[in-house]
Amino acid sequence: MKLVRIFFEKRDRARYISHLDITRCLSRAFARTDIPVWYTEGFNPRIYMTFALPLSLGYESGCESFDIKLTDDSFPVEEIPVRLNPVLPEGIRALRAGEPVCKAEAITQADYAIRIPDEQPEKLAEQFRAFLDQPQITVVKKTKKAERELDLKPLMQLRSLSCQDGWMEAELRLAAGIHLNVSPALVLEAFAACSGRTMDYVRVERLAILTESGADFT
Repeated sequence: MKLVRIFFEKRDRARYISHLDITRCLSRAFARTDIPVWYTEGFNPRIYMTFALPLSLGYESGCESFDIKLTDDSFPVEEIPVRLNPVLPEGIRALRAGEPVCKAEAITQADYAIRIPDEQPEKLAEQFRAFLDQPQITVVKKTKKAERELDLKPLMQLRSLSCQDGWMEAELRLAAGIHLNVSPALVLEAFAACSGRTMDYVRVERLAILTESGADFT
C-alpha cells in the first residue's frame, strides 16, 4: 500500500464549498475513476483521506493538499490528476501528486493575499500599516473548547503592501499548523475594530503552506 499526497486548487465559486463538502466531492470523484484508492474498513467504508491544513470557507488557494492510500503500488502516481480532473467540479483542479515528503506537524506558517476594495486604497494602506505597527495586537481566539487572548504581533509578518485601482492588497505570513493556526479572519476582525471600517467584501487567497525553514510543504 502506497501513501500519496495530491495537491489541488480551489478557486472562484468553489471557494464557497465547505471543507466537509470538499471531502464528499473528492470521494465521489474518486469513485468515478479507476484509481485504486484504499477504503477504511468497518460498517461504513470510506476513502482514507487526510488534509494537512483545511482551508477556511470563502478562501481561494492554489496550494491545498490531501493524502490518500493506493492499494496498487505499481499504479503511476502522475496519472492521478489526469484521471481525476475530468470528474471534478468547476473551480477544483488536481495539480500534481507524489509521495509525501513532510509530515503535517512540520507546517508552521502560511502566506495569504488579502484584497480589500476601497475608493481610496492608498489611505486604506496607510491605516493597515499603522495597524500592523502597533506594539501589540490583542485578539480573542475562539476554539471549540475555550477562548483565549492572543497577541497577533509576533505571529504575522507583512510581506508586501500595494494598491491598485479600487483595491488594496496585503500579503501576510501567518502562524499556521496543528499547534497554532492564525486565520486571516482574526487579522481582519482586529483591523476592522481598530480602524472602524467594515470588511464587507474581502478576497483572501492562500499562496503557500510552509515549514519552519520557509520551504514549501510537500
